[in-house]
Amino acid sequence: MNHELRTNNGATPAYSAESASENPPNLANSVYERLKDDILGCELPPGTRLRVDFVRERYGIGSSPVREALTRLAAEGFIKREENRGFFVAGVSAEEFHELTETRCWVEELALRRSIQDGGEAWEEAIVLAFHRLSRAARPAAGTMFRPANEWVRRHDLFHDSLISACGSRWLREFCSHLRDQAYRYRRTTSEERTAGSLVEHEMIMKAALNREADRAVQLLAEHYRTTAEITLRRYRTMDDRKRRPKKKTR
Repeated sequence: MNHELRTNNGATPAYSAESASENPPNLANSVYERLKDDILGCELPPGTRLRVDFVRERYGIGSSPVREALTRLAAEGFIKREENRGFFVAGVSAEEFHELTETRCWVEELALRRSIQDGGEAWEEAIVLAFHRLSRAARPAAGTMFRPANEWVRRHDLFHDSLISACGSRWLREFCSHLRDQAYRYRRTTSEERTAGSLVEHEMIMKAALNREADRAVQLLAEHYRTTAEITLRRYRTMDDRKRRPKKKTR
């Protein structure tokens, strides 16, 4: 189902000639980041129609930067463009999420193995520090619709980044980050996050990586992703079943 969202009064600055006169590349990047953040956080759910005027009014930015941001997000797969209909937030499906999860496991196996092989003391220290910071962050309660900019999310991403930071390929690291963003959006569609076991899993992955146990580290990382994916898929199927149930007639 497609959604046509209205701008919240007072929540977003109105469009003005002054904002349109700012540096166009900066404006395009700004609306790109804000729009992507809203898509990842499901403020703009899958299927939401993204008319240029709606996006322009929502973020208080001119039409040209909006079109540039929409085109950029479409190229990254977060938005779909339909012929004669315009832009929509990309849909989700259990099959695509399963494929996404398996791809993450394949790609990050390569990145992690290379990092374990080539990483030095600085790589080890970065992992230990990232895990320490992650362990100190308060995890949002299950069912909380927290944003990608949440402090726990930032620290979680930094931990996973640190694991593959010595792989020697910027392209590989950026692709891993892109797949993670896509997976994050799927988790947010269920409105919930895991409540137990996650930190222990991260610690086990860290220890295996630091001990240079590549096979074990890769196995633990894949199990971590697949476990999270299965929890998300169970919730997704439950939500789908509820939507398909016939509504009870009221007297």
